[in-house]
Amino acid sequence: MNSSRIYFTLALLLNANFSIAQEQAETINNDKALIEEAIKIEASSANAAAKRQSYINDIDTDIIILIGDIQFLSQQLDLTNIYNRQMQELTASQNNEIISINEQMSELDNTNRGILPKLEEMVITLESIVENDIPFLTNERVLRIQNLKDILLQSNISTSEKFRRVFEAYQIENEYGRTVESYRDEITVENKKYNVEIFRLGRVGLYARTSDGKYNAMYSKKSNQWVRQKGIDNELVIALKIARKELPPSLLKLPVEKI
Repeated sequence: MNSSRIYFTLALLLNANFSIAQEQAETINNDKALIEEAIKIEASSANAAAKRQSYINDIDTDIIILIGDIQFLSQQLDLTNIYNRQMQELTASQNNEIISINEQMSELDNTNRGILPKLEEMVITLESIVENDIPFLTNERVLRIQNLKDILLQSNISTSEKFRRVFEAYQIENEYGRTVESYRDEITVENKKYNVEIFRLGRVGLYARTSDGKYNAMYSKKSNQWVRQKGIDNELVIALKIARKELPPSLLKLPVEKI
């Protein structure tokens, strides 16, 4: 009887201990689950925080980039404003220059209207001088005058250049009166042609000599023709050598026609 009670009591104790152990095991399992859940929640929170921080970082980066873009655009705007201001000043300056040029062109047109007729008169006068002068370098001088006439008609040549050409022609003609020269030409005397060497003494006299010295002539302005001259061959030879710079200048005894 006592033995049966002891067994029963042990059984109750064992059962009680097992129940307690089971409860403790369940408690431990529950705590473990709670801990794991807490860890998951913490990890999730950490991930969320990391994502938020990454998002914030991205926003900060975008803001920095945006600020940089704004600063760059601001600088570009300043440069554009400076450029526009400079262009406005340049345009204004160019407009003033155009106005000035137009005024000068208008003045030049008025000047041209006064100068061009005068230049034409000068060319006509020069042509008259050549026509009434002794006939030396006739083709060259006539061609020069014709060129001047053509130049005066050309609109692409400035008035100053036209004046320079006319003035240059006058200088050349003026120089003829102070110089001597020799050149070869063909002349007609008494309806006969002769190939001669010409000696020009300024505008005072014009003389001719054949290569063999058998024929000498002087141009007469009174009769507008060549007239044969005798007894001047030696002086004419010396004169031609002086003109060719083969002899120094010296006094010449050549006949001069009185007009």
